[in-house]
Amino acid sequence: MRNFIKSIALVALVFTAFSCSKDEAKDFETTSIAKIAEITPEFSLFKEALQVTGLKSTFEAAGNYTVFVPTNDAISAVLGGLTVAEFNTANPGLLEAVLKYHVIANAGVLSKDLTDGQVVTTLQGQNITVTLEPNSYFPDFDPDLSDYEQTSIFINSARVFARDVKCTNGVIHVIDSVLLPSS
Repeated sequence: MRNFIKSIALVALVFTAFSCSKDEAKDFETTSIAKIAEITPEFSLFKEALQVTGLKSTFEAAGNYTVFVPTNDAISAVLGGLTVAEFNTANPGLLEAVLKYHVIANAGVLSKDLTDGQVVTTLQGQNITVTLEPNSYFPDFDPDLSDYEQTSIFINSARVFARDVKCTNGVIHVIDSVLLPSS
């Protein structure tokens, strides 16, 4: 019974994270990026990747990061049928580099602060590019924004579809594919 109640509480917390109004950033200023990854079912592979690479403690600690978190579907597409641990063993160092490529250090950047053509250096050391486009992909009502999405945001070619989840140590934006650094 206790686990059942815990599960309901976690689901409620995650639901709240992605259902605030447009003018409110989803605010978890008492919850770390690592904890959001831990309690969000759709981030279970991201959470596992943080654990396997030893990066979980980085996102539990104080800091100011912007993290573009790919969904489980996005990560599964890259794993090619392997588990996160198997992928990490087969490709030493690659998973850590890919995870760091999803992070901007020293900047909790909200979506309203992103500009078209903006180039930002990631924690991994390579650049990502922001593209803003008139919303031709999802012109319908966006419940995350509680409004019609006027502009679609892309990081490289990954679409940001949940924005501005503020945490104790930064901001999370959810993306629909894994960002892959060159070489």
